Amino acid sequence: MRREQAAESVRAQWGELLQEIGTSAADRYSTGAAPPRELFAAAGAAGLHGLFLPAALGGRDADAVTWGAALEEIGYLCEDPAFPLLLSIHTSIAFLVAETGVPRLVHSYALPMARGQCVPALAFSEGTDLFSMRTRATASGSGFKLSGHKEFITGGMIADVFLTYASTERGDLVACLVEAADKGVEVTATDGFGLRTAGPAQLTLTDVSVPAERVVALTDGLSNAQTFLNSRRLSIASYVPGQMRMLLERTVTQLHKRVRYGQSLMNLPNVQAAVGRMYVALETSRAMAHRAQEHLDRGAAHPVFDPVISAAKHQVTEQALALADEAFRVLGGHAYYGDPRYGMYLRDHFGLIAGAGTQDLLEINLGLCAGRDPAPTSHPDTHKGSIRHDTPVQRHPATPGELSAHRPDRR
Repeated sequence: MRREQAAESVRAQWGELLQEIGTSAADRYSTGAAPPRELFAAAGAAGLHGLFLPAALGGRDADAVTWGAALEEIGYLCEDPAFPLLLSIHTSIAFLVAETGVPRLVHSYALPMARGQCVPALAFSEGTDLFSMRTRATASGSGFKLSGHKEFITGGMIADVFLTYASTERGDLVACLVEAADKGVEVTATDGFGLRTAGPAQLTLTDVSVPAERVVALTDGLSNAQTFLNSRRLSIASYVPGQMRMLLERTVTQLHKRVRYGQSLMNLPNVQAAVGRMYVALETSRAMAHRAQEHLDRGAAHPVFDPVISAAKHQVTEQALALADEAFRVLGGHAYYGDPRYGMYLRDHFGLIAGAGTQDLLEINLGLCAGRDPAPTSHPDTHKGSIRHDTPVQRHPATPGELSAHRPDRR
């Protein structure tokens, strides 16, 4: 019932706003323009950001099942494919900042983020592995000076602040907040294959002063980043099925309208089989997402790398691409020329291959987890021969596969 109630709440409270955001999506996609900042402010004022966030931030403290159902409905209703991605990034960063418990960080950043008044982005990727990160944080007074270059920043062109990871002199990673208005910060647009309405950007830092009160994680930034990416995987697994559902329904509507051999295309057995495969792709994705959400709500998920959540992200990504492929095959010219949504979603879903841990590297890590010797356990998520969810992922030292899952080639 929680899922249905959450979906209905999204439709009733934010349906019109989500339609407004999606109205200009096709035009903005062709020009590479992100949603106007005022739409995020409107969403924050309407309480959309706060659904997932704790009461201390003015939120409703929704559990993973409720938030996941809301994200799926947002993905279904909003025709801007990047909006649920951006929304989930904003709320994830707000939550991570609030988790520090530092009053200044909470009041100056987490609260405005929760209200849509401060737009955050993740500055992590820079074309190296984590132990070769070139962005440097050099001690300066009680804070740091940051210099380096970050790539592939989703939402960077509309961001007020960047959650930035940098290597310190002692070889650790530090996480801190860099404001777009800080001296020495340069934000430039990135013209990519997909996510064209996500405001992708690059960030160049030149001796940027970051005071101590803007440090989110002074030590073990690696675990901090891994925790964030783990939550990103669940968000992807949650909102993408809504987009898949929208594409399936649009495809079926078009197939009923189109005539071949004197009958509707939808009456042809080969077309029915294709639609059946699309339906299987959708429902298996939803099942995996629901399983991961319930797994988190039970307190069974590992915060750094969780196999169930990671498997859900992997499955949803593969099935989203399979569904789009079937749509192009049965609709032909309509998908290619007639309705820009198919191309938009296909491009953006390809981006998920690298998002929050590449598909092949997730497979390596999942294989490492599944390949451990099974042990008897009473945990409801385990049985003989299954992945041991009660076994924490090693952090220091990490296995090569565990480290590779967090290479910085992700959104």
